[in-house]
Amino acid sequence: MSDAAAHPLSAKKALLAALLIDAEADRRAGDGDVLAFRAGLAERSEALALVFAVAGRELELVTEAVEVPLADYPKLSEADFMVSLYNQHSVQRVRIARGEQRWDVHAVLREAVDELSQS
Repeated sequence: MSDAAAHPLSAKKALLAALLIDAEADRRAGDGDVLAFRAGLAERSEALALVFAVAGRELELVTEAVEVPLADYPKLSEADFMVSLYNQHSVQRVRIARGEQRWDVHAVLREAVDELSQS
C-alpha cells in the first residue's frame, strides 16, 4: 500500500494494491463461504466494495487532472507543486471511475485496508 501511495501516478501499483487487498479478503474468509464473506464486507464498506470492483475489472482506474485547493498546497511534494503551478492548480492522479463518479484510489485503498484489518 505504501508503495502505491509513494507513486501517485502509477495505476499499475494501485491495481496491485487492490489485488492484494482482494486476495486478503478471500484468505480471511477461511473455510467459510468466500462469496458470502466478501458480500458482507462490501455491504459494510464502500471502500472494500470499490476495491473488489477494481480487482474484478468492473470499475476502471483512470489518470486525470485533479484541481488542488490552495489550502492543500503545503501537502504537495515539490514536484507536484511545480506541476500545479504550470497546470492551473491541478496535478495528475489515479482515480477509480464509475461513469461520472470519481474516487481517489489511494484514499480508497487506505480505507479498505483499515476496514479489512478490523474484520
